[in-house]
Amino acid sequence: MEKTHRAAVSAASVPGKRFAFVCGLHRSGTTLITRSLAQHPMVSAFTNTGVIEDEGQFLQTVLPLEIAFGGVGRFGFDPRAHMTETSELNTPHAANRLLTEWRRHWNMDKTVLVEKTPSNLLRMRLLDRLLEPSTFIIVTRHPVAASLATMKWTEGNLFSLIAHWVHCYGMAREDAAHIDRTLWLSYEAFVARPEEELARLLAFLGLSAHADWNLDLRDDNARYFEAWRTRYFAEADRAIEQIPPERERNLLTRARERFERGRRERALPLHRKPENVGGFRDAQDAVALFEAAVGEFGYSLTDLTKAPNAMARDR
Repeated sequence: MEKTHRAAVSAASVPGKRFAFVCGLHRSGTTLITRSLAQHPMVSAFTNTGVIEDEGQFLQTVLPLEIAFGGVGRFGFDPRAHMTETSELNTPHAANRLLTEWRRHWNMDKTVLVEKTPSNLLRMRLLDRLLEPSTFIIVTRHPVAASLATMKWTEGNLFSLIAHWVHCYGMAREDAAHIDRTLWLSYEAFVARPEEELARLLAFLGLSAHADWNLDLRDDNARYFEAWRTRYFAEADRAIEQIPPERERNLLTRARERFERGRRERALPLHRKPENVGGFRDAQDAVALFEAAVGEFGYSLTDLTKAPNAMARDR
């Protein structure tokens, strides 16, 4: 896709400084990667600010908060959350105000100034116009793990969360074609080979090599994958059980049938138990509708071992 030409200069900048935005949906590893990057002697990120996960959205008054668009697991479905260079916020006043509010929380002696907020995934094109020069690190995590990890934070169900993942990263991929400097990074690659991925990040950000990393990483995907296998997508048979029509039965027959139904339900696997059938159907529908779209990012809803090493779209 052809890049959008930069409009009349409205960006705010600081001589000798570069802005780096870590973008990705909730529970995708953006905090982990931001805090790791901040260990480099020439990087400053927001720390100990007192706001949730030190997210930049809570440290400024220019850009709307995610909650204005539905919050965790839903914000991307609101068209207003997608902000580009055509936004009414693309003004010199907004740029200077945003920089003024954020620079209070950065160490301005550092070269690379890092910010991360999940909804920035859908406003990279606006941020690219507001602060210059900007780079964008787009973090993905397997949609099964990211969605199941997010469920406790939202009223959304599994199907809607996977749909949101596909929707948001699809728009981010399109927006990245309009931006000069983007790098795609997967959570899976980062926890498997952190020093290699950090070296790739440093090269992208134009920073010198760094060896003194203090990393305590573990891959948390396994427990979510186990839940997916046992409670959600445990088989490919999407047939729906047919319930026989009601018929006249005496009290004793009803009692026997109720006992037999309870016995059968206790013997069912976890994903087939009545209280879990909704989640089971959500998973079946998600696989049927989104497997191909998820595959475009190197993942699979049926083969959980698949994960991208790096994205060919980096530039």
